[in-house]
Amino acid sequence: MPRKTEVIPLLSPSPGSQRELIIHRYGEKGKGKKVYIQAALHADEWPGLMAAHHLIPLLDEAEAAGDIQGEIIVVPYANPIGMAQRINGKVAGRYSFDGSGNFNRNWADLVSGAAPLLKGNLTGNVEEDVEKVRAAFREVVSHQSCRTEVDELRMILMSLSCDADFVLDLHCDGEAELHVYANQQHEDEAYALCQDLDSPVLLIETEAGGGPFDEANSSPWWRLKDVLPEASHLPPACCAVTVEFRGLNDISDELGRKDAQGLMSFLRRMDIIAGKLTPQRNEVQASFLHATDVLHAPIGGLVSYQVELGKQVKKGDLIAVVIDIAAENPTEGRHEVHSRANGRYFAQMSERLVRPGESIAKVAGQEILAHRAEGNLLEA
Repeated sequence: MPRKTEVIPLLSPSPGSQRELIIHRYGEKGKGKKVYIQAALHADEWPGLMAAHHLIPLLDEAEAAGDIQGEIIVVPYANPIGMAQRINGKVAGRYSFDGSGNFNRNWADLVSGAAPLLKGNLTGNVEEDVEKVRAAFREVVSHQSCRTEVDELRMILMSLSCDADFVLDLHCDGEAELHVYANQQHEDEAYALCQDLDSPVLLIETEAGGGPFDEANSSPWWRLKDVLPEASHLPPACCAVTVEFRGLNDISDELGRKDAQGLMSFLRRMDIIAGKLTPQRNEVQASFLHATDVLHAPIGGLVSYQVELGKQVKKGDLIAVVIDIAAENPTEGRHEVHSRANGRYFAQMSERLVRPGESIAKVAGQEILAHRAEGNLLEA
């Protein structure tokens, strides 16, 4: 069955203008596992766009060969609203200009709406009840408010993802190594994804906070149990992760092809596509997110990084110097920033002129998950 491509018009932002989403669908709806992949929800983060660009032809080939065993939805650009936001020629796609805030925060709470629909209707049969929960999620999303452009965009994206087995939200950092955020409920799947993508860092959350897109899809499966005792048998049926494809400027055909191949390997691993696995990495540092040392600028000024990304650092190591360019004596205007943790230095800002208190660097702390530290790697 060939790829089905849909063009979904969005609310017109002003007379004479129109935006739209493009949705690519593979496989048969309701047959096998479902995966949802979207790029650039933060519309100024573009490496995921390149990954999707190279992934779609590979999926076309798999479809033509009859290898797709599940349902795959790809949204090659998830945020045309943010992509149109420019200030002085620069895309400002992280926050909405309409005042609704960060595009990747405060996504809908599916639990409050789904719990009343499910109360008294679960049978205790896991397979049947998983489908009932997914139907309830779809019902809740269909009644979301669409008063604004951002409301409508959120409703459409969530309607595509809320009943998926896997949700892959493709982002990037300022300057960084590839890394993945995932909930502890899905540590094994996320670890495998890191192996397939060649991600050296996996950050495990117990609760992300802020209502990001990935957590809005995954957490309802265990949060339902808190409000609905009869849901205690439900599995964490949606593995939703955020993939940070390196830094803002890490965009090339070479990297795009590499990332697309990694995504294909993961889809094969999860039995959504038939074929041989092609993992790109063996060892991954899997650490708790709360052990990450986020370093902040002590003053406003010019930042000079002292460590290369990917290096192992120790507590007390010099990471950066923030320079007070207004200091009368330049030698006294240098403020050192030191790591407060042992771990891997994996991310830093792309900007070099910083404000006081701004996050400028990240070290994945070595509060490593015990069984990962013992080298318990997934089979390829």
